[in-house]
Amino acid sequence: MLWKSDREYTKTLVWIALAAGTLTFGGCVSNTPAPENMARNTQQTAPADLQVACANAATQKFGANHASVLPVSSSALDGGKYQIILEAKGQRSTCLIDQTGQVLSLEKM
Repeated sequence: MLWKSDREYTKTLVWIALAAGTLTFGGCVSNTPAPENMARNTQQTAPADLQVACANAATQKFGANHASVLPVSSSALDGGKYQIILEAKGQRSTCLIDQTGQVLSLEKM
C-alpha cells in the first residue's frame, strides 16, 4: 500500500486538486494591453477609398494589372494628406494623396 493512512491519501488529493485548479484558472488571466497602447492604434491610416484611388492611379501610370496592385501600408501626414505604399509584383511605389482623393505624387521606390 502506497499510503500510510486515509488522511494522507485525502491530503494528497486535496493538493492535487488545488494545483490543478490554480493551473486552470491561472491561464485565464489576460495580459492584453489597453487599446490605446496597441501597435495598430498608434498611427492613423488612410481611408480605404483613398487607398483604392492610389492603386488605380498606379495601374494607369505604371501599366500594372488592377488585381496586382495592393496597398501595403498607409499613414496620415500633416495638412490632410496621406502617404500610401503600394506593391505590384514585388515593385513598391509611394503615393501621396489628399483627403479629397487627388493624387499629388506617385513614384516608384
